[in-house]
Amino acid sequence: MKKITLEVGNTSWWKNLKYRREAAQELRKMRANNKNIKLIKKYRIEGSNTIIYGDYKIR
Repeated sequence: MKKITLEVGNTSWWKNLKYRREAAQELRKMRANNKNIKLIKKYRIEGSNTIIYGDYKIR
């Protein structure tokens, strides 16, 4: 199994649209290649960083 981290969101509503769209496109590409992908967790890094990250497990 392999683990990847994607930027899946943002606390700003207009940036959130951008990050969600990009993450969805990336996941769609991987799933098209018959890869099983499962979300492990979502989190934010401490500090002024507003990006929300998601860890995914690939089988």
